[in-house]
Amino acid sequence: MNSEATVKYLFVTTFPPTRCGIGTYASQTVRRLRECGNLVDVLSPDRLGNVDFAWNLLGGFKILKLVALLPFYDHVVVQYNWTFFYRGLLDNECRWDSLCTTLSFVILWILGRRKIEVVGHEIPFLRRKSQLSLNFQLFRWKWKLVPKLILHTTREREKLLQHYALSANANQIQICPHHADFRKFRDISREAARDELGLPPDDKIFLCIGFIQRHKGFDRAMRAFEKASLTKTQLYVVGSLRLEYHDTIEYLAELHSLAQASANVHLQEHFLTDEEFDTWIAASDWVVLPYREIWSSSVAARARLFHRPAILSTVGGLPEQGADGDLFFDDDEELVQVFRRATEAQNEQSISVAGMSRAESA
Repeated sequence: MNSEATVKYLFVTTFPPTRCGIGTYASQTVRRLRECGNLVDVLSPDRLGNVDFAWNLLGGFKILKLVALLPFYDHVVVQYNWTFFYRGLLDNECRWDSLCTTLSFVILWILGRRKIEVVGHEIPFLRRKSQLSLNFQLFRWKWKLVPKLILHTTREREKLLQHYALSANANQIQICPHHADFRKFRDISREAARDELGLPPDDKIFLCIGFIQRHKGFDRAMRAFEKASLTKTQLYVVGSLRLEYHDTIEYLAELHSLAQASANVHLQEHFLTDEEFDTWIAASDWVVLPYREIWSSSVAARARLFHRPAILSTVGGLPEQGADGDLFFDDDEELVQVFRRATEAQNEQSISVAGMSRAESA
């Protein structure tokens, strides 16, 4: 293809102002491509967002609606989280609907083989032996036949290949760092950010930030921070519920109780704009990711933009997203010790969970 010709892209993704981290992630790639002179249209699978096509792609054969658009684009990029497309992939009562959806993806891959690229944000690991075993086999073929899959860490790639017994070639499943297209939405100093947010100027500030969900483990950080008994330090948990249902509402109430029981743990519940998100990261000394499960994290990627060290659990692809100066932990007791060491550490130090520099640990 002539490098000077306009390349036509279709992005299938949630998109701002929809409150979704994947939409924010995708919007930065779309912006870069448009600034390079490409034509980029956006199709939302949930009928929301500032997009060119607002469609419902949830369940059944709905994903095959994309076939009608394939002739009009050079590249079709699907930002994949299974919840965008499956009505109940893990539920027995929805197994036939899920089979239809998975079969539709296989058909789409075949018809759009030279055009389709999938960015995998969350791919579930179905069990081999269950009432959904047929779904497992078809789901495996879905990833065996995917034209091109982009993941953010080699750990994600290795786990996917192992679980589904795949032997993908290097060109089929590729690694692209989570932060590749990230930019600052706001460039502000730590001092100015703290002044704007009304934070103590001299205390060491730890930050948990993002959508409030149980798998994010914010409660782990709050309990460990309190147990660490630190002075001149504050922990701020800042974010909002993305989806409101019984479990998330109950979890939010649990976080409020933990914050009320501590003088140095604070919960600020509200939706953050991109600019506010960056302001909080700029104001912090450490960004804390106490996740119980995750594939990879946009928060870790944004912390790198501001050169803020992070405290990360060793789940999913988080260890691969770490940088020099980050701290890692495996369990809640270890997190207590990490908080203590982080309070004493200088931000420029390169230390790991074992107390060694990365060079020493290698």
